Amino acid sequence: MASLEIELGRPAAASTSFARVERPILIAIPFYKNEALVASVIGSLIACAADLRAVGAEAVLYNDSPDYAPLAAALDAILPQAEAAFPCRIVTNAQNLGFVKTMNQAIAEAVERRCDLLLLNSDTIVTPGAFPEMVRVAGLDPMIAFVNPRSNNATLTTLPVPPRLLEQAPERASAAYAALAARLPEFSYAPTAVGFCMLIRWAILAEFGGFDEIYGHGYNEENDLVMRASRCGYRVAQANRAFVWHESEISFSSAGVTKSEWERVNRAILDARYQEYGSYTTAHFEAPETRAEELLGMLTPDKAGRLDLAFDFSTFAAIHNGTYQAGRQLLEAASLAWGDRFNLSVLCVEEVYDFHSYAELGVPRRDPHGPERFAVIFRVGQPYDWNTLQRLMMKGAVLGIYMLDTISIDCTQLTSPALFNLWQFALGHVDLMVALSLQTARQLNRRFQIPEGVVQSVSLLSLNVADYALGDATPRAPGAPPTLLVLGNQFPHKYTAQTANALAAAFPDRSIVTLGQTKPTKHVPVEPLAPQVLGPAENLIGLAVGKLTDAELAQFYADADAIVFPSHYEGFGIPVMNALAARRPLYVRRLPVFEELWESQARNPNIHFYETTEDLIRQLQQVAPWDDTVPLPAADNGADRSAREIRAGLEAALARADYRRIADRVRAVQFPDQVVPRGPALRPAPSAPAAFAAQFLAVRVERVALWLFDWPVVFSIARLIARSIRGLIRLLRGR
Repeated sequence: MASLEIELGRPAAASTSFARVERPILIAIPFYKNEALVASVIGSLIACAADLRAVGAEAVLYNDSPDYAPLAAALDAILPQAEAAFPCRIVTNAQNLGFVKTMNQAIAEAVERRCDLLLLNSDTIVTPGAFPEMVRVAGLDPMIAFVNPRSNNATLTTLPVPPRLLEQAPERASAAYAALAARLPEFSYAPTAVGFCMLIRWAILAEFGGFDEIYGHGYNEENDLVMRASRCGYRVAQANRAFVWHESEISFSSAGVTKSEWERVNRAILDARYQEYGSYTTAHFEAPETRAEELLGMLTPDKAGRLDLAFDFSTFAAIHNGTYQAGRQLLEAASLAWGDRFNLSVLCVEEVYDFHSYAELGVPRRDPHGPERFAVIFRVGQPYDWNTLQRLMMKGAVLGIYMLDTISIDCTQLTSPALFNLWQFALGHVDLMVALSLQTARQLNRRFQIPEGVVQSVSLLSLNVADYALGDATPRAPGAPPTLLVLGNQFPHKYTAQTANALAAAFPDRSIVTLGQTKPTKHVPVEPLAPQVLGPAENLIGLAVGKLTDAELAQFYADADAIVFPSHYEGFGIPVMNALAARRPLYVRRLPVFEELWESQARNPNIHFYETTEDLIRQLQQVAPWDDTVPLPAADNGADRSAREIRAGLEAALARADYRRIADRVRAVQFPDQVVPRGPALRPAPSAPAAFAAQFLAVRVERVALWLFDWPVVFSIARLIARSIRGLIRLLRGR
């Protein structure tokens, strides 16, 4: 039994050509008035004369306006030049026949002469190499019956470059289209063909006939022919390396025929004959491969050579914390240094944009749910919901993510199988993963399977202490009681309450101020005291920090004799840098990430390590004074260094941007229940139609809700209704 060898890494159909008869090509170009088009289309063919000779082509120029002298004159004038370059002749209709009947003349001749037929509109400009490539693609699969080139303006064959390029002249934009086409596979299958430039194999015309003249002046006649053949399995291919410029609706516009006049009538005929046509073509526009092309189009630079990049802060809130500080620090550095390469935007809601003063950085806001697509999206912070991932993967060609830590995976009360799957899914499909520290990078690679194709980088935040100064503060009053400042929040791994309670008991003569956690408003029994609750000690003060200004925070730092950061688990440790900037001795648990910071600060002697709370209390019996003999850390280690590291990672990811990878990513978010393994999954696994419908509905409901709730009156009414419902539920439960 003969074996079949398929070249790895390429589509099976592209590995070899099937045995087929090489046929000459009859190029049919219909003209109706509009003599201005003659020079451009025939001139482009003359420029491609070697291509025409290579494929054995003859061009026939059909004059369908015999009573219009200017067109005849233009054709006659250019014919000698065309004849000198390749076989060419003019056929003048005795009377106006219209597009369909004129092209049926060409079809009849092609069938009789056993030629493949290439229909070419007069409002086109052919680029070198297009025709030989179309012929080559036709030979890749015995079921390919029709071949289109890619174009700038030809419905489903259009290469999706950004809108800003659509107004460029053909000669300026061709390079942009070529760059995009080079990222695609050599050909793609399509549901139907577009008649502006269409190669049809002779056997198809001989077997299935030409255009049905029921379609009158045109529109949908080529779809009818394609559907006739496709019911027998014949396919349309798009030759992605072939490009033909198209003006669209100009070649026959002077005949008084417009798409709006004929599309409705002719489409009704088509749908009645081929009920599958509508769903078949719609599926193509929704297909992951089509979406991948659209996203790849965003990698086409603008006139200044820049790409659109968005920072994803879509899950940020109008409060202060380490994640949001990291995001703003990177955004500020990028706004100063990335303008030569990227047009920057930030994805967030308006409240967050205003609260964190992103406008001061000159970076515009974009709605996370808006229609914009980007060459690059870089997310700061781990994802925690499916919709966020879905939006990012449908909006960006290259995706990067700044993974700050693995706390949510490791702490039992925070993790879940669904969260693990969500992160595994994200890390399996992004193009760049940046870890906030070496410790975080190691932990991520131990916990998750990260594909080799994902670019990995480690980039600590700014290590310049000056970047973490919170502002000026009033000097501490003489004779003020000794104060220990404990930093953290309510999460168990921060170990804030346990540490503050222990210090309050050990040092009753000192004031223990806790930032990040408040005392409970309701009575909590002292014995046994809930481990994560601040106790009732009078020398213990608890304050929330989310809404405090930098100036208010600076004052708390200035009033402290020493600062304690008792966390068991950190990705970086911004409070360490804040304490050094405030020139206050700092006590931290001995963690690898804090040792990284210590090393980055030339082993600053004002950072004191402890192992246990008992060890901490022992060290604080005598607070170490601030040591001014601090060695200078390495230079050039600020936020601009981090921005350079992340940009280098993004450039590496851009260089690897891959059509197949993007298509697989889109498919995975479109059909998660079919792509993601079941078990403890990202979400429950309903049937595929139900999942798709729910996903479709959820996104649109979310957009509508956001738009509605942006109106204060609507939001107030909705809140009143919600409160009333909650009150009614409590009342019913009370019964």
